[in-house]
Amino acid sequence: MGKLLIVSISDHEEHIFNRVMAAIADEPDFDHIAPPHSSLSFSNLEILLKEHAVYCSGNLIPMTQHEFAVLAYLARHPGWVFSASQIYEAVWNADGEHCGTAVASVISQIRRKLTPDMPKGGYIRTVLGSGYKFSSSPF
Repeated sequence: MGKLLIVSISDHEEHIFNRVMAAIADEPDFDHIAPPHSSLSFSNLEILLKEHAVYCSGNLIPMTQHEFAVLAYLARHPGWVFSASQIYEAVWNADGEHCGTAVASVISQIRRKLTPDMPKGGYIRTVLGSGYKFSSSPF
């Protein structure tokens, strides 16, 4: 029977994560485990997770904390559809039942910054009646 271990550590405790990963890598009976990515790269878009920086077509795009968190959350799961409530719960760490227009507003701001010529398109697409999804290509 397989077992699963989930460990959550903060960025300043990354040395602990590296030691655990090194110990696991030395065990021949363990399945391969890949460390989390420190960046996400797509067509003309790079998201540097540790630096909280976003580059679009090589230009640094300034983002608020919520804008960056929503973009990173969606970009980690390209093609997955998330409701506004799911996004709110993941990013704001609060009950998403009454998220109002917070998510829609942040997504609108992200779209304006990344693809100003495509206010309803770009990397974040609206799925009518369901929510939002990240597309790896803005077109």
